[in-house]
Amino acid sequence: MMNDNAKILPRISVIIPVRNRDDVILRTLNALENQDYDQSLYQVIVVDDASTDETLDQLIAFSADTRIDFKIIQGPGKGAGYARNLAMEHAQGEILLFLDGDTIPELDLVRKHVELHEQHYHPVCIMGRVDMSLELDNHRQYRLFDTEMPFHSDKMQRVDWQMYRAANTSITWSAIHSIGGFDLELKAAEDTELAWRLNDKGIPIYYYNSLVCMHHHPIDVEGYMEKGAMYGLAVGVWYKKAPEIRRELVSRYGVTAPELTVFRKLKHTFRSVFINRYTFPLIVKSGKIMRKIWLKGSEILLKSAFRFNTRKAFANYVFSNTGNIAAGRS
Repeated sequence: MMNDNAKILPRISVIIPVRNRDDVILRTLNALENQDYDQSLYQVIVVDDASTDETLDQLIAFSADTRIDFKIIQGPGKGAGYARNLAMEHAQGEILLFLDGDTIPELDLVRKHVELHEQHYHPVCIMGRVDMSLELDNHRQYRLFDTEMPFHSDKMQRVDWQMYRAANTSITWSAIHSIGGFDLELKAAEDTELAWRLNDKGIPIYYYNSLVCMHHHPIDVEGYMEKGAMYGLAVGVWYKKAPEIRRELVSRYGVTAPELTVFRKLKHTFRSVFINRYTFPLIVKSGKIMRKIWLKGSEILLKSAFRFNTRKAFANYVFSNTGNIAAGRS
C-alpha cells in the first residue's frame, strides 16, 4: 500500500515519429520497456509515418506483448513535425519526451528527464546527449558528427535556440501547446524553428550531458546529399515566413541572401568558384574515395557538397524564377 505521504510523480509521454526503421525501432522500444521508472507513470506513443517496410508490422507485434502503456498511430507521411503534433493530441503526460525511431535511450533516460523538470518551477525545455552508434562503419556512414554538442561538463547548461534538435528532448505539454507545436510546413529544421518560438516565448533550453541516447541511423552519401536539399527547402519556407530572423537563418544555414554581411557575400562568391553544379559530382566522388584514407578530409569535402545542395534548394525556392529576392518576401 502506498504511504499517504509518498510523492506522486508526474506522468510523462514519450513521443516517437518513425518511418521505415524496421532495422532499429524494436531496439528503441525494448529500451523504453526496460526503463528504471515506474511503468504506470509513462506512456509511449509511436506515429508510423507511412512506412513502406516492416516497421508497422513490428510495432503491432510489440504492442501485443509489451508491458508498457503503448499506442500506435498511423500518420499520413507528412513528416516528423506533423507526426509529433499528431501524437501530442493523444498524450496524457504533463511532460513530453521526444525521441526518434533510431535513438535508443539508456535505461535511466525517462526518470532523469522527469527529475530535471521537477527541479524547475517554470516551463523549460531539457535536451540530452545523442551519441552516434559505435556499430556503424565510419567509412560507410555519413552525418557522423551532426549530433555532437560542444559541452562535456555534467552540469546543466543553457543553450542557444539554434543548437536545439528534437531527439532526446523534453518539455511540458502546456509549454509546447502554448506556441502551437511544430510548424507543419517544414519537412526539415522543424525542431530548430520550434526552438526559436520557445525562445521568443521566454522558455529556456537546457542541455544536460548525462541524458544519453544512441543514434543508430545508417545513411549513405546519396541520402546525406538529399538531406542537404531538404534543409534548403525548409529554410526557404522559414525564411519567407519570418522576416525578423532572416539574418540569423542565412548565417546559420550558409545560404545566400541579401541579409548577408559584405564579408560573407564575398566569401560565398569566392566559394562558388570551387563549389558549383559543375564541380559538385567531382567533390562527392572525391569525398567517397577519400573516406578510407583521410576521414576528416572526406568529411570536409562532403560537408561542402551538402551545403551546396542546401544553398541550391534554398535559392530555387526563395528566388523562384525571377532572380529577385522580392519574390520571397512576406
